Amino acid sequence: MPDVSMDFEEMLISEAKKRKVAEKKVVQQDLPVALNPGKLVAFDTRAVIANLKVLEKASEKLVAEANALVIQTPDEKTRATDLSGDLQTVIKKVKKQCDDFLLPYNKVRTVVNGVKKRITDAATKTKSIVNNKIMQYKRQEELNQEKAQRIIDEQTKIVQKQYDKQAKELKITAPILKPIQAPKPERVVRGDTGASVYMRKTWKCEIVEPDNVPMALLDKEGKIRYRLCVPSQTLLNNAVKMGERHIEGCRIYEQEKPVTRSA
Repeated sequence: MPDVSMDFEEMLISEAKKRKVAEKKVVQQDLPVALNPGKLVAFDTRAVIANLKVLEKASEKLVAEANALVIQTPDEKTRATDLSGDLQTVIKKVKKQCDDFLLPYNKVRTVVNGVKKRITDAATKTKSIVNNKIMQYKRQEELNQEKAQRIIDEQTKIVQKQYDKQAKELKITAPILKPIQAPKPERVVRGDTGASVYMRKTWKCEIVEPDNVPMALLDKEGKIRYRLCVPSQTLLNNAVKMGERHIEGCRIYEQEKPVTRSA
């Protein structure tokens, strides 16, 4: 477990000393102190790339030999076995070279990602709380708007009836009042900094009577438009691993696959 009390430069230098990697150039990013999480160590990839190129050449020779390989005799079978082992050795060496080189950086990444997760999780949770409060306020605004609209509509009807009554007495056509719209809440809430929050409407489905859910949805012609229940390959594979050897609608067979081990 990395020591989180060490800054990133100290951690990398410590790891570099362990692996006897020298001359790591420290680069200070041009950022405000509050935004600068630490000093970064530049990658020196020359040595590891040189080693990987040697392994790549060895791999290319093995690949060329493997592509031309034809097994017709016991000796050719023996050589093929050695060739498979040589390829496995190259694979292991390449992985080890890369893993060893990236180890100190992966440790720093673990520390950075840990801090990132702690901050972003807290900020995301708080943002959700703030947005819920905004949504509650908007709902109250909508309720107030609906209430105001009802009052306006009721008053409009009262005034319209008065106009109709007066017009009837004067034997003239009564003026028709135009509908008055109460101010609606803004769909997009905007802040002073340019931030905004809006409400997105999406259709959701909740199962309330599972036994009544159909296996498939049909179109107007009675053809299947959308399947709701399909076989699960993952569940079938698990059943076979548990010993099941017959499943209706499935072909269960044993497959051989070569696995290589090298010294």
